[in-house]
Amino acid sequence: MIFEFIFSSTKTKSSIKHFIHFLQFYANKRNLDFSDMFEKQKNHYSYSFFIDTEPQIALDFANDIANRLPMSIDFNFVEIKTHQNLSLKWKKNPIKKIAFIDVLQTKEISNENSKTFCDLFDWVKNIQAYGQNITDKISLIEAFKKTASKLKNAESLFIKTANGVREFSFINKSENIMFWDLSNLSTYMRLQNTQSHLLASYEKPMTKLCPKEVFVPSLLQDKNVEINTILADDLFLSTLGIFVLKMDMGYVFFKNHPKSKNYDLSYEHYPLVKKQDITISESGFLINKTIKKDSKNIFNIISKHFDEKDLPPPRPKKNTPLNNHQKLIIFLSKNHPTNILIKEGISYKTPLKISFEANPKIIIQKIQNDYKNGDKLLKNFNEYFKEILENIYNLDDIPIQSQNLMDIFCSASFILGYQSKFDLELNNILDHAKKFVRDKGPRIDFKLIKEEEKIKLDYTRIIRSAMSFRIAGLDEATLSYGFIDSMAEFLGNFIRDTSTNFAIKDILICGDMLGEKIFLDKILHYLPKNINIHLPKDGYIDYL
Repeated sequence: MIFEFIFSSTKTKSSIKHFIHFLQFYANKRNLDFSDMFEKQKNHYSYSFFIDTEPQIALDFANDIANRLPMSIDFNFVEIKTHQNLSLKWKKNPIKKIAFIDVLQTKEISNENSKTFCDLFDWVKNIQAYGQNITDKISLIEAFKKTASKLKNAESLFIKTANGVREFSFINKSENIMFWDLSNLSTYMRLQNTQSHLLASYEKPMTKLCPKEVFVPSLLQDKNVEINTILADDLFLSTLGIFVLKMDMGYVFFKNHPKSKNYDLSYEHYPLVKKQDITISESGFLINKTIKKDSKNIFNIISKHFDEKDLPPPRPKKNTPLNNHQKLIIFLSKNHPTNILIKEGISYKTPLKISFEANPKIIIQKIQNDYKNGDKLLKNFNEYFKEILENIYNLDDIPIQSQNLMDIFCSASFILGYQSKFDLELNNILDHAKKFVRDKGPRIDFKLIKEEEKIKLDYTRIIRSAMSFRIAGLDEATLSYGFIDSMAEFLGNFIRDTSTNFAIKDILICGDMLGEKIFLDKILHYLPKNINIHLPKDGYIDYL
């Protein structure tokens, strides 16, 4: 009987060859012939691994793989199918050793009661510690103990790791933090299950996390609300963690020093995948925040997701339904103009153009002159926040026309008094929103209006709505979260209406705002369920 083990992958075959070799290696250990198949699906790749054997042997193989194969964000088991006959080319595996240490081996090395405790030498070579060449377990254990003691004594250490030279410190805070295990990670950080699974995966990526409120003073630098977070990301560091944890240090801060030639410890590690900076949604969607050099404008991004020559077919016969080849693109960037486009072949149209006055002083003048009871709102605002209003009126009268929807946060942040200086580079609304620990904020008015026969967003109404909540005494975190929540809901409704009106099924959402987890979770929550959502491919979330 032929057994087909089916895996899904987000990467090409060459990028997952270490997992393929892993399956081949363990098939060969059981003297099994195997075959495989790699296919491109609509939104992912599918890899099938076939073995021809008896059911019990197949079950033993499956159990072995389940116990040994590490959890991965790039390579995931889907199901097993059985076949009576398939025309396949069977082969044996010549590979003598797999490229990475498996889960069972890692557990043995980490178990202090195991004979192989700290026996890294098959996987980590040329270990140097404090001027000595480490060639045996006893010396290595002593080096680990010495390193843990130095960290406890507030010393900074330079270590050449599998991911480059890093400076580690238990007390000197930085933008990066490494936890030694999942237990401490969940103790100190606000964490969803998908985030813990992400960090514990074989790839050991980095992601931004917010500490629990009680630990903010201990973990964050001034004014930061989140920190780049990883788990110990190579075999040497994860083993070192056993000794560090005994000294009650659940984490360590680190800085990258790629050009440093001097270090206290160094070693040569088996190859690891390139470090990735990833945001994961509550529902498990992955957003890789890296931007490739060839991503230079919005059209580069679109071309990576849709064929530029995707033209409609010739007109069908009468009464034959016409398949709509239009695509809706929503580009939401913190640094580049917002783009909302409908693509048809090589032509584009704009269903909603983003353009608004971002100068807080002119926005306040519009509220006073163009809105019913606008002067009353400003009078009430002045009673509570006279100094804020004075700061606004001290700004220049020079118009600031923005095409970036995210700039509305910057204008609002200054008007609400969340920052003392008006600067479109600052985004205090986004930072304050990340402090919010509940799931529902106030509804800020994101409304469309018709002006000169065109649909536009009523930007001034957004600010007016936020000012009313500020007068009512809403705190920074709650009101800021309401901004993010309301914008996401507005965009979700806009996408639903546009896809319905134009019969569009394929929607691409991109831009580095998707790298902000708080926004990613919200926009995914509000999207209609009957459309095909395309999220950015690796390297094409935004452009340089």
